[in-house]
Amino acid sequence: MLHAALNLLVPPLCWACRKRADDRLCEECRLQLPWIEPLAARRRGSVLDQHWSPLEFEGPARALVHALKFHSATALAALMARQLVDALPPRAFPTGATLVPVPASPIRLRQRGFDHAELLAVALSRIVMLPRQRPLRRERSIARGQRGLGRSDRLGGRGLQVRAAGKAPLQVILIDDVCTTGATLELCAKALLGVETCRVSAVTYCSVA
Repeated sequence: MLHAALNLLVPPLCWACRKRADDRLCEECRLQLPWIEPLAARRRGSVLDQHWSPLEFEGPARALVHALKFHSATALAALMARQLVDALPPRAFPTGATLVPVPASPIRLRQRGFDHAELLAVALSRIVMLPRQRPLRRERSIARGQRGLGRSDRLGGRGLQVRAAGKAPLQVILIDDVCTTGATLELCAKALLGVETCRVSAVTYCSVA
């Protein structure tokens, strides 16, 4: 009853177009989501078994990612997780795998007060009934992060170094919001494969074309 009263006083808005909506994403923006072939092509030399990403980083998908990361719309993680599960085949979440969020930088974590990839992993874990774990740690971070860096610089560790701390799962699904160049996923996978992990795949909400 209180929720209904609040909706009358402050009507909910679509996070993509900011028009009044009954949900976090209006029907018009849902229809405009830029769906793509979900299984991303493996890059030459990639250590990932597979990479699933069902949306292009454009339009409403981009708006949802920005709302989650930059406007503290943490409730969107549940919506994005449900969209991922509905779009991807069951083999994207194999039995026996463990969900591992790509770690946020300490600077971004302090600024935002939450880890967006962790929120996605938590929401996915509830739906696909797979455990989650956080064996990855950022070894070093600089204020500018990786924004503006090319793939070779990112793979070389400029702006990001990752290590696996403690016992890692044997089979891992890396979870993140956006795949830009794929370098971050590769660094995380290499860190895991350097310890106990045998297989690493990835699921991201969207990818840069």
